[in-house]
Amino acid sequence: MHQRHLLTILFLFLSACTTGIAHGQQFEVRFHDAALSDAVVEFERVTGTQVAYSNDLVGNVLVSCIIATDDRDVLLTCILGDSGIRFQFTPPGQYILIPPASGARHAQTGHIFGFVTDAESQVSLFGAHISLQNGARGITTNEAGFFRLPGIRTGTALLQVSFLGYSRLDTLIAVPGEFIQLALRPVMLPYQSILVEADNYSRTDRVTPPGALSINVRQLEELPGAFGGKDVLSSLGLMSGIQRTGEATGGLVVRGSGPDQNLYLVDGAPIYHPWHAFSLVSTFQTEIFKDVKFYRGAFPAEFGGRISSVMNAELRDGAGAEPRAVASINAMTARFFIESPIGSNSSFMLSGRRSYIDKLIGKNHAVTDATGKRDTLRTGYFFHDWSAKLSVKPTRRSNLSFTYYTGRDVLDLRLPFDLSLDFSSWLRPADLFFEVDQKWGNDLFSTRFRFLATDRLYISSALYYTRYKAREGSFIQPTTTSSVVSAYNVEIADVGLNVFADYQASLNHQFRFGILVVNHSFDSNIDAVVTYGPNLAEHLSQGGNIQAIELAGFVQDEWTVTPNLSIQAGIRASVFGSETTIQMNPRLSMQWQVLPSRLIVRSAFSRHVQYLQRIRDRYSFLYDLVSARWIPSDSTVKPATSTHYSVGVELHPSRWLKISADAFIRQSENVILPRDVFQSKNGLLGPGIETGTLLGQHTSGEEQSSGFETTALFHWTRWNVHVAYTGNVSKNRTPLLEDSEFRRSRFDVPRSLTVVGQHSISRWDFSSTLNWRAGYPITVPVSRFTLTDPITGELTHYFHRPDINNGRLPPYFRLDISIRYRFTFLQAAWSAEFLVYNVLGRRNVINRTFDPALEGFRWKDQRGFPRVPLFELEMRL
Repeated sequence: MHQRHLLTILFLFLSACTTGIAHGQQFEVRFHDAALSDAVVEFERVTGTQVAYSNDLVGNVLVSCIIATDDRDVLLTCILGDSGIRFQFTPPGQYILIPPASGARHAQTGHIFGFVTDAESQVSLFGAHISLQNGARGITTNEAGFFRLPGIRTGTALLQVSFLGYSRLDTLIAVPGEFIQLALRPVMLPYQSILVEADNYSRTDRVTPPGALSINVRQLEELPGAFGGKDVLSSLGLMSGIQRTGEATGGLVVRGSGPDQNLYLVDGAPIYHPWHAFSLVSTFQTEIFKDVKFYRGAFPAEFGGRISSVMNAELRDGAGAEPRAVASINAMTARFFIESPIGSNSSFMLSGRRSYIDKLIGKNHAVTDATGKRDTLRTGYFFHDWSAKLSVKPTRRSNLSFTYYTGRDVLDLRLPFDLSLDFSSWLRPADLFFEVDQKWGNDLFSTRFRFLATDRLYISSALYYTRYKAREGSFIQPTTTSSVVSAYNVEIADVGLNVFADYQASLNHQFRFGILVVNHSFDSNIDAVVTYGPNLAEHLSQGGNIQAIELAGFVQDEWTVTPNLSIQAGIRASVFGSETTIQMNPRLSMQWQVLPSRLIVRSAFSRHVQYLQRIRDRYSFLYDLVSARWIPSDSTVKPATSTHYSVGVELHPSRWLKISADAFIRQSENVILPRDVFQSKNGLLGPGIETGTLLGQHTSGEEQSSGFETTALFHWTRWNVHVAYTGNVSKNRTPLLEDSEFRRSRFDVPRSLTVVGQHSISRWDFSSTLNWRAGYPITVPVSRFTLTDPITGELTHYFHRPDINNGRLPPYFRLDISIRYRFTFLQAAWSAEFLVYNVLGRRNVINRTFDPALEGFRWKDQRGFPRVPLFELEMRL
């Protein structure tokens, strides 16, 4: 009901805003297939200049023109377009239209093709808009910055090239001509908007599914840092429909889905665990990327393998005119970034980051008791990552790049303890201790080759290897005669090859098609010994390896039906492992510019399949602690499937305000869910790590979610305000357990609100971020019963919990603030930033447990972070 009222208010507001839209630019005209005579009359009206012509000359001519200029000659050239009619200016201020030269109306046509790049960094610009000056013909660049504009009369053509955050380029091009490269110069507007989903005036012509986000990385760098510095995934949490599974930790939940249903791509290769520090910090540092796209729900046919969302990111490659370096230190990490050209045809990028708390407090700590006995307490933890990229241009039409990424988390913990003492004296020399040695991380190698095969065909290929590996070792001595020793390893590795092609059949049809081949390898093993006494021990040794090949192909057409209506239709076919069933997944998106550059309506339908799902063991605390295993589909485990329906509206009532709203429905099947949601890790060896045993703890389920998302972006002079609201209902059920009713899912959040405000004064930048949402669901017991042991008479208390997720945690509320000062020192640009996380000091409840041994259903709350001061000092060269 609240969502229905909000929708009504929003659309009433949209209607009110659209009625007040006014065009204030000098010499602005918009025609599509208009009579030339009417267009000339409009020219005379807006310019105040007379035009002399013969009615026979203009009688049956139709023209199209969309332009805003202060040059009368340019305006009249746009109006006359391809008609062949010429003009001549005669004093004291009159234009005369001249008939076309002989054969002009039957002149041959040619095309213009090439790349659009950043003039400073040489980065290819995906989605840049290229059109003739009359606005009747236009096209956008693909992900490599390539375009082809056909059907242009031979001679010369005046091109207009535009892209978000860049100065517009107007240039005269010979037709037909050779391959060209158009460079746009970036414009540094004062502290622009945080996340930009589409350019108000130059990106609305490209088909974009509802919920798609295009993140301007240069502007993202202006955001306040998180715990580990500037972070792409933390910034995504500011957008509507996206939550974290914990307070500041945990994976991303997109529209009520699970964290394992998101696909993260870096230079075409997947990253399986994009987090450090127990999901507090992501592996995606802001400054190392040149382009980031994020799709919520529906995504194009070129992407597959997940059912919720896709993040497609491309690393910077140093292809700039000048070298650039960044060094930074914050409350958790120190990092650096370097990029530079190497000669005229090659360049590189290198970045590194490491946490340093272990260096400050040390790894080994001596503990001593009253008798002078000494022991060692170890508290070693750190993480690091390295990124590198080398880019080479063998020819003007090709590019070859090599990408490397590695990241590691290392935990070395030893706790000597004496259980006979109170907790304040617990850590002291003793015969009892607990040791943990854990390592986990990602490795990625990727080689990409992209080239312009013909003036119509652009081909991109990638060969990659990606791996996630975790090791969990532990040594526990709970008594003087018993101990537990275990070593557990889990790994998933992919070797993949993909080949994509862009083919422009005509100005109205742009095809994209491709194939993907991936070999998946899943490995796990454990070697554990539990010693109960001098002569009693239990040993567990298990291991397994699973290999599976995934094949996929897709074809997609972006069809410009009219200048204001575009349709993107595609289909993706895939097969996995030994299964012979081919999954066919259609994708369809529509975009209609109701009022060009002002009001856009979008809709989408898509179906997705996911062959890999992530689950954990739910019994033993000797394995699956920091890691989790990806389980492939086979004859017993069906792939998860999902169907998405979405519709959205985007309104630009003025240059300082943008409003977008999306409504969606998502239905998923064959999602792996826990068989017993109340099972907790409290055993030693557990049932083992074999896949069949692990799957026995889970069952196949269904999910469904629906909701409404709205975002408002306000920019006025030096003020920026970003408001994101989400209303969402997410449910699941397990029909195989005779669970016919849908219940709240684990991450169901019916309402959430994020407000970000930014203001800059001279060298000072101020920002605040408000986060509010409903609490996550919990299960509240409804009764308590007691069982008596018939032999010992011991009483054991149990809860009766017939309904899962029947309660909810208290609402979550947090306010963060930051202040940044920019200055120049030693010929370098510096910035010093002070942040306060949770400035109000509100200790939000992030979990609640009930103890059946306590009377009256009393609970214990786990609370989030208190007020945390943070800092970051950055230097740029």
